[in-house]
Amino acid sequence: MGSHSWRGGVVLLACMGLAAVGCSSSSSSSQSPGSSHSSSTSAKPSGTANVAYAASLQYLNEKVVGPAFTSAASFQYSGRAGASDALSQEIASGEISPNVFQSVGKDPILKLEPKFTSWYVQYAATQIVLAYNPKSKYASRFKAIASGKEPLKNLFTLLETPGLKLGRTDPNIDPQGRAFIFMLELAQMKYHLPADTVSKILGGVAPASAKSPQIYDEASLDSTLQSGQLDAASAYINQAVTLHLAYIKLPADINLGDPKEKANYAKVSITINSPAGKVTKMGSPLAIDITTIGTPTPAGIAYVKYVLSSAGLALYKQSGYTLISPPKVTGTGVPAAVQGELGS
Repeated sequence: MGSHSWRGGVVLLACMGLAAVGCSSSSSSSQSPGSSHSSSTSAKPSGTANVAYAASLQYLNEKVVGPAFTSAASFQYSGRAGASDALSQEIASGEISPNVFQSVGKDPILKLEPKFTSWYVQYAATQIVLAYNPKSKYASRFKAIASGKEPLKNLFTLLETPGLKLGRTDPNIDPQGRAFIFMLELAQMKYHLPADTVSKILGGVAPASAKSPQIYDEASLDSTLQSGQLDAASAYINQAVTLHLAYIKLPADINLGDPKEKANYAKVSITINSPAGKVTKMGSPLAIDITTIGTPTPAGIAYVKYVLSSAGLALYKQSGYTLISPPKVTGTGVPAAVQGELGS
């Protein structure tokens, strides 16, 4: 993986028999054909679920789901956080070789078909919120808007304030960066705001340059806000909940968190720069998708199975996600153990 090392703690637990998964080795060790389907009840599972995931999942994966998975399944866990599109590009180029990929939205996974995967499962949804620092000089205004004492429409005028430090992620590589802009565009329509509202808030025409002083890596955006370097920042509601951020919740028709508003979200779009050139992206509901990468490994399959189990989904719900019930499966070649967890 070159200079890109896998992040996240790797938890080693005593191996225990796991007949449903069978005996396996890590993806870097050799194994005889069919060894991953051993029927020996005394087999001890081994191997690591190497998970590349959208950075908005960092706290949940590293502090909650990862440790719970290793405890339940006796496999190791190693995580790598990043922007969904950027991770997809790194997988496609061979720069990283995870055996599981979790992205915000299906597009980063679709770019990997059919070479790296042929299916994905959509199982949870999130929404955009505006997080703010409670010690910001604008905190009283943000708090008044959050509580309803001041109309939500005023938020967008406030965000235009010269000197207000706003943080967001790069829309060219990160779904959150795009979703934040979609939210602003939807708000401009909903509240009949001036036509230059979005460009004033962003400091330029959307999507604006990745070199904008507003642009931060998703993995560091929340900590930058908490440190006081920013007055406000884009965030998913799950990040606000798990990190105990002060935030303003937005209406369903602009927060991109309600599948029933799909047609409304599609009214807005931005053109981004991608490796393939300029691409137009339409607004759409925010969802979390998961798949295995490459030849499915026992550890990778076990991780996906755990995430989609009732225990795994409960952790997502507790962290602010809305569960998609039943999870939506797209494609073919879903491992039998995963299909079994989905009841199919």
